[in-house]
Amino acid sequence: MFLIPVISSLAFGLAAQSADDIPGYLARDKADFEALWSGTWSNDRQVFFAEDAGVDSATLAPKQEVLLTSSDEEGLVFAGDAGSMTSRLKLRDGGLIQTLTNADGGPACEIAWKRSGSQFAGSASGGGCAGLVSWGEKRADGSLSLTLSEDALWFSLKPRRGTPRSAQFRRVRPFTCWVAVLRGAEHGDSGKGMSDWDFRRGVRLHDQGGIASVTTDEDPARTVRLQLRDVDWTYGSRRPSLTLYVLGEDDRAVSYSWTEGGADRIGINLRWLQASCTADTL
Repeated sequence: MFLIPVISSLAFGLAAQSADDIPGYLARDKADFEALWSGTWSNDRQVFFAEDAGVDSATLAPKQEVLLTSSDEEGLVFAGDAGSMTSRLKLRDGGLIQTLTNADGGPACEIAWKRSGSQFAGSASGGGCAGLVSWGEKRADGSLSLTLSEDALWFSLKPRRGTPRSAQFRRVRPFTCWVAVLRGAEHGDSGKGMSDWDFRRGVRLHDQGGIASVTTDEDPARTVRLQLRDVDWTYGSRRPSLTLYVLGEDDRAVSYSWTEGGADRIGINLRWLQASCTADTL
């Protein structure tokens, strides 16, 4: 997974217009846009299910996260694999125009946003747009469109040459877990007659493929990795499931548990390992 850099500050506002000049509907659009903006977004689901859904992975962006923040002090910030960008909004043609600028003074990216029901559709242009998403070896040269809603942030790239690409991000929910590993026991052991637990609190991950690692205090130490994924299947008739995986060395799950999709709590007990994860919103 790509690492998200430290975020810089920005100014956010409606340029060249006083509050009295802003139409009521646009003021509401601005407030709703800010509310939808904030969050951490991951395209794990799209990448993970690509093969099962019959999608050519060459048409997708690599797995990554995008962090969008909003505050009274800093306004709106966009941080992705290529760095962070500052943002300003202005009114044009009855919509919101967002101009994103690199902190190093590089080329800007301009996104024209218009409300479409409960979401916003955007059309991006400018050299700075290449930094919004990592497209692997391909830069964002061509037509880039976006959709922002409560749970989804989608990018669609139509390059001047080659195959169109997409990046479908979902808003992540952070979870905090406690994890207990039975010292001396291995995967598959019953743990009978053993009671020496290495207990950890405050283990953090998120529900869009987030991974947490716990290294035991044994000698030699072991590393146990948990992954959480709120699975909304892209095919078939199976119901959505919040799934907690215990990963092996090759990233394949050696065990997993599941509950209802969108649930706020999930646990697992393998005798040698116990864990319970709860959504931070509770």
